Amino acid sequence: MLDLTQHQQNEIIAIPRQTGTYALHLWLSHPQWVQIGKLGEFNFPPGDYLYIGSALGPGGLQARLRRHLRGEGRHHWHIDWLRAITDVVGFYYLATNSQNECQWSQALLDCPGASVPAPRFGASDCRNSGQSCAAHLVCFESGIHIDRVKKHLSEICGSDVIFRRFTSDS
Repeated sequence: MLDLTQHQQNEIIAIPRQTGTYALHLWLSHPQWVQIGKLGEFNFPPGDYLYIGSALGPGGLQARLRRHLRGEGRHHWHIDWLRAITDVVGFYYLATNSQNECQWSQALLDCPGASVPAPRFGASDCRNSGQSCAAHLVCFESGIHIDRVKKHLSEICGSDVIFRRFTSDS
């Protein structure tokens, strides 16, 4: 389990307990092959990664993001395996009762430089209007600027998406 700085603990406390959609912004410094549960083994190139999810259960955004940020618990979701080898840059979120993860994933995949390093990652049970999403994980090997992601997600939602910096090496 990751030992959190006071800044990181404060960022987790500031996350609302409401339901919502989030994007975990990760950084991978060098290429790595990783077995992602039953999904398979994939080569993840270095770069920025955005993992998009929904937090609709008890504790909402705070509970789900706390688990992802701390890296606690057994490997249950696809992100748990990738999270073990990446640094957390920060996270984006929107408190809402709507499930927007498919919309966010598609929008990010439409950005220049976006790619899917692991098909079906985070989307193995996705049924977006009868069609499944390619993945709920988007890679930007050349990097992507935080303000660009925040602006893009806010535009498609019609609401301001919040970003919180959370570097795992701070």
